[in-house]
Amino acid sequence: MSNVTYETGDTAWVLTSTGLVYLMTPALACFYGGLVENKNFLNQLFLSIVCMAIIPVQWCLIGYSFTFGPGTAIFGSFEYAAQRPESFISLSSDRNVQTIPPSAFMAFQCACAIITPALISGAVVGRMKLIPYMIFIVLWTTCCYDPLARWIFSRQGWLHQIGVIDFAGGLMIHVSSGVSGLVAALILRSRVHFDPDVVNAGQTNLPFTVVGTGLLWVGWMGFNGGSALVANGIAALAIVNTNVAAASSMIIWIVLDIIHRKLNRQTSAFISIPGLCSATVVGLVVITPAAGYIQPGYAIVTGFIGGFLIHSFLSSKKRFFHIDDTLDVFSCHGLGGIIGILLAGLFSQTDVNQKVNNGALYGNIRQLGYQVIGLLVAIGFSAACTTAILLTMHLTIGIRINRIDQVRGLDNVSHGVIDIELAGRSQRNKLPIARRRTPERMISTLTTLEMTQTA
Repeated sequence: MSNVTYETGDTAWVLTSTGLVYLMTPALACFYGGLVENKNFLNQLFLSIVCMAIIPVQWCLIGYSFTFGPGTAIFGSFEYAAQRPESFISLSSDRNVQTIPPSAFMAFQCACAIITPALISGAVVGRMKLIPYMIFIVLWTTCCYDPLARWIFSRQGWLHQIGVIDFAGGLMIHVSSGVSGLVAALILRSRVHFDPDVVNAGQTNLPFTVVGTGLLWVGWMGFNGGSALVANGIAALAIVNTNVAAASSMIIWIVLDIIHRKLNRQTSAFISIPGLCSATVVGLVVITPAAGYIQPGYAIVTGFIGGFLIHSFLSSKKRFFHIDDTLDVFSCHGLGGIIGILLAGLFSQTDVNQKVNNGALYGNIRQLGYQVIGLLVAIGFSAACTTAILLTMHLTIGIRINRIDQVRGLDNVSHGVIDIELAGRSQRNKLPIARRRTPERMISTLTTLEMTQTA
């Protein structure tokens, strides 16, 4: 270990932020779990939580070295693999981390790496096999996330060198996971009972989503504020911008919900709880790339723009976007990240943060061009990696749950959990249910009777 003396305040803030970012993964599990049908509730929690088991090991063994180790503009090296002593002595390839120990930096970046593949799980609800999912998490993090993080967050990264700005991970976290979620949904195809006009076909647990939203908001302050890597005014600015962007997105979403109901001539203008929770996440996503680079007034505008555009997209997508991206991962994170990256190139200001160039609004139109280049690279690379990984697995070991098991639910199929109430009700009513000849009813009856016999 190095004998260098580090700033205790900066170190304490980064370690605190690390804990807040770690909190975001179980918060995401609650957020996603509350939106899915009861038969897939526990499985959806698992898909997020299992990333906390897989990614830290991957990050310690190779991920950190590939991303921040000495190397080229494209790839790191194996020099820091398995956290060799050299990785705790120098951060020569990293930016802005001279005041904190390398281990603190490594832990914070690991927390960010954990939540990224967990975001993808919202696009494959109820139809992906468990073991292939876990293999995919390892391969995707190694082949997609690590290179993108290298290109953007390392001083040696080529996107960083040409001038792409991204304060806290809009490209490598939100755009990459949103695009990958869309590709995964296309390859896995729709669920058995998928209907684009129906939000959810079964009972859900919305209180979990509300709690998850609140915890995500709290964790996001560490996510964006901690990305400053120092305890100073930029960290404080990032937290302020994070809060006001989320709040403004919620406000515009509420207004649009009311207007939408009125235009549809509905007597009561109600506000959707899942929609309001999604609005919060959208505001947090769109501000992430610009959190430490813009004034709070622009953060409010950013939240308004993101909330308006994504609400409009979600309101109209059922007419033309019939892809079973179950929990709108692409809409909220992919599109949200794209909007945030572009607005960062528009509103960024050297007077706010001396480490960033002025944006297009302040005469530097070239910055917007750099942002577009970053987006094209992130979108293309994420789509290519996800397609290559999933198609290879699909053709070799198989990745999709069969039709009957989808109807039964992954809580039972993947985790052995039996809904006793459902099984008992099916047993009591088995004759009337059996007389119903629709394929869906027949599958449901056979499945629940089988569960009853097993119990």
